Amino acid sequence: MNRRLDELLGVRTVVLRLVHADEAEIGRGGRTVYHVQAMGEPRSGVLDETPYDGWDAIVAPHPLRSTWAEVDGPERIVEWARSFLGPVEPVQVKTWNLSCLLRVPGAWAKATSRFASVDADIIEHVQRYDETLAPTVLGKSVENRWSLLAHAPGNDCWEPDRATVENVVSRWVAVQAQLATEVDELSTPSLLPGELTAEANGLTAPRLLRGELAAEVDGLTAPRLLPGELTAEVERLLSVVPLSSQLRSDVEHLLSKLPSIVAELDTAGLPITLVHGDFHPGNWRSDGTARAIVDWADTFIGHPATDIQRLIGWLPAAKRAHALDVWTTAWKNHVPAADPERALPPTAILVRLLYAVMYQRFLDNIEPAERIYHEDDPASELQAAVEAYGLRERGVAG
Repeated sequence: MNRRLDELLGVRTVVLRLVHADEAEIGRGGRTVYHVQAMGEPRSGVLDETPYDGWDAIVAPHPLRSTWAEVDGPERIVEWARSFLGPVEPVQVKTWNLSCLLRVPGAWAKATSRFASVDADIIEHVQRYDETLAPTVLGKSVENRWSLLAHAPGNDCWEPDRATVENVVSRWVAVQAQLATEVDELSTPSLLPGELTAEANGLTAPRLLRGELAAEVDGLTAPRLLPGELTAEVERLLSVVPLSSQLRSDVEHLLSKLPSIVAELDTAGLPITLVHGDFHPGNWRSDGTARAIVDWADTFIGHPATDIQRLIGWLPAAKRAHALDVWTTAWKNHVPAADPERALPPTAILVRLLYAVMYQRFLDNIEPAERIYHEDDPASELQAAVEAYGLRERGVAG
């Protein structure tokens, strides 16, 4: 879209945010309206100068607006990147309610939301144990939630071969095992469902997350999502997410079973550690030799089986057994007393509840016009959790 606008207007443009999308057509075409900033005076006679109905509402400030969705927001990121790289020219690749991504020669500049992790901050901790598992950090501003990362060569691994699965999964487990020893000692802004018990009966909006204090805290700045503290947060979802009466009843029944499900998870003996959060192979890069994991904004402190569940949910059925074998073998190597296979049945249910919580946190903290990206996700994940529990009760392998 930027390229076409640039050609029409004769100047560089940046998309600030989505203003409107036809809900019935979301993801399948339809009419969309964006707020776009021209970075210079447009070519004469190109723009329709008829006043746009609703313009005042578009430019009105909103307390939940992302910093990059403000006028001059992307340009501030560009100027920051130039302070490291010199006079580079950016290409906007993506902007939405969770991040803004700009490509510059040899690097990527990224801004993330106040409730997300800062890629560069997470990567610096990961690279203490594996220097090449993530892109090189060229610049970081935790206060602004900006990352400047070297380009990871190769292609996205949507269909990873066996060697890539073995390489990425085993290396990531090795890092997780090392980081697990530091979790309790890190001065980490926490996002614990157990601390939100007072909100279980109603929504506080906008919600101030501890992740907003990242610049004031030393150490790793990742939220926490712990299986053992899910109950209060899922109860809160029941008060704010529109559900059918049947689904509400099913979720309430599942809640009553959570203590035993979490207790079963504990028998696996795996440690709480850093979780990538979106560990599908499209977030892996490979040039056939070097392999790296990208997109660390969803990272949180939680249970490591969350990542393998995400991975096998994306892999073709024929590749899942191999990925599971690599993962379980790696954990046994690093934690000999663990029984990682025991984590798989309970997390098939728990990860769905975790993602329902995550999606609702997105919705709690983004302005209304951009909630359409995730509006139905909490209910969908709750439905998936109920279905996973039903499969388990019927003795059907998920």
